Amino acid sequence: MNLKIINICTFGYDRFVDAEMEDQNKIIVHFTEYDEYIDNDKKSELKFVGSIIKGKIRIDLVTGSYVKNGELMFEQPHRHSSHIRATVEVKRIVDEFSLYAKTNICDEEILVEFESNVKYGINDRIYVVGSLEFDIISSIKE
Repeated sequence: MNLKIINICTFGYDRFVDAEMEDQNKIIVHFTEYDEYIDNDKKSELKFVGSIIKGKIRIDLVTGSYVKNGELMFEQPHRHSSHIRATVEVKRIVDEFSLYAKTNICDEEILVEFESNVKYGINDRIYVVGSLEFDIISSIKE
């Protein structure tokens, strides 16, 4: 998946990015930039507005979840925050802390990782609260 950076907020190694997906929809993701520590309102020299980043999204740090039979959905109610609330459909179970799910964020199944062990079945629709993370494979400066 490719994302175009629309806005970037930095805090130490953390990056919170308002991004545009290839289908023009917008999401807010978090990633860690291990090669650059930033403080005191300095601008990143590695990633900036207009950069294209390639990688995979996942929902991580899920602290709350329950079965919810409803439409696939997601919302990110906080400005410049990767906080996400979503209803997803379980497609593959990795272990008691991880599964792959269908979402309405993108066409790919995405990894969902929980902070505690869970027991859901294939095709269960579940409501999750966590962080929308982005694992960068590469980036292109524009």
